[in-house]
Amino acid sequence: MKTRRIVMGSVLTVFFLLIASLAMAQTIKIGVMAPFKTPSGEDQMNGAKLAVENINAQGGILGKKIELILANDEYKPEKGVMAYKKLVLEDKCEVVFGTCSSGVAKAVMDQMARYKQLWIPTGAASEALSDLYKSDPGKYKYWFRVMHLSGDLSTAVHEFIYNLPVKKIGAKRIAIMAENALWTRDMVKAAEQFFKEKGLEVVYSEFFDTETKDFTPIFTKIINAKADFIYEISAHVDGAVYIKQWYDLKGPMIGGVSGTGVTDRYWKDCGGKATSETVVVYVMRTAITPKTIPFYDQYMEKFKIAPGYPTGYTYDAIHMYKAAVEKAGKTDADALVPVLEKMDYVGVVGRYVFDQLHNPKYGEGYRQLPLGQWRKDGSRVAVSPKSMATGEYELPPWLKK
Repeated sequence: MKTRRIVMGSVLTVFFLLIASLAMAQTIKIGVMAPFKTPSGEDQMNGAKLAVENINAQGGILGKKIELILANDEYKPEKGVMAYKKLVLEDKCEVVFGTCSSGVAKAVMDQMARYKQLWIPTGAASEALSDLYKSDPGKYKYWFRVMHLSGDLSTAVHEFIYNLPVKKIGAKRIAIMAENALWTRDMVKAAEQFFKEKGLEVVYSEFFDTETKDFTPIFTKIINAKADFIYEISAHVDGAVYIKQWYDLKGPMIGGVSGTGVTDRYWKDCGGKATSETVVVYVMRTAITPKTIPFYDQYMEKFKIAPGYPTGYTYDAIHMYKAAVEKAGKTDADALVPVLEKMDYVGVVGRYVFDQLHNPKYGEGYRQLPLGQWRKDGSRVAVSPKSMATGEYELPPWLKK
């Protein structure tokens, strides 16, 4: 009798293992790393959730549903490495997307090379990732960036500053305030060079710690230096913290890159004090591609907030992975690399074609980055580039004549 129970138990164990194995075989696991409980992290995860929901509603990938697994990188490289290893080794994800940190993305690169699984950052802008790939393309071939580069941001912001605050308004003295992070260093260097070439004077240029809460000393220095325009560069820092202080001190014109400054959440967090601030907005309700407005409306309906900077990229990246797997007929990373290298895909952010460094091409005909300006009623209008503009550039209320 005892032997019979043991045999039955063994049979049941094997049965349930087979059922579990079959269930796993009917799904494709994908991982997304993000800094939990942060505005950008939430935006990134929401983009992934909507992509998975839409793809599964359409039948999944090769007839298999996607199973989304999230991991917290906490904006810390060591935590990112742990998160990546968990997703690949324990959760058996076929691909990992995400992170809002270039430092985290770079730390993961060697783990990606070791475990030979696709790593697709959708929130990391640093050129250092491109340099690492260039140092050994064979080793780092599983890396593809679906995101703008620091250089793309620089191009978009420089065009805005020169055409509007400088040529239209007459700004001549520029201040640069940037968070101290890997991705901002190339941008500050490029900005200083650009302004010098245009005959503009940089009267202030400093990095601030990402834990800074009191920006009064920074803005006081900028105001005393008689700056006409502040070029802000931040992503890890909550821009609402410093923009409220800028407003209260009635600082000069401000704009540039604010990772948190693109959503309705931000407008509420700063109590409406972002009026006239102009920042890169990665997805606006404008027809960047035929997919943009339908995506924007669906996202707003589901999450009750506008997409953030990594949202559209993450959404597009997962759809690009789907297209690559269906073309290759398998999820094997080595089979997907050449497919992605030749991919030409139109998403919600723009058209993606990868260059020789596995970065998406930027410029007319590919992706372009609009800059949106906050209005006093909490709305935003695109003011740059001219081809995407839906309104005119305005001064802060205290500078209007």
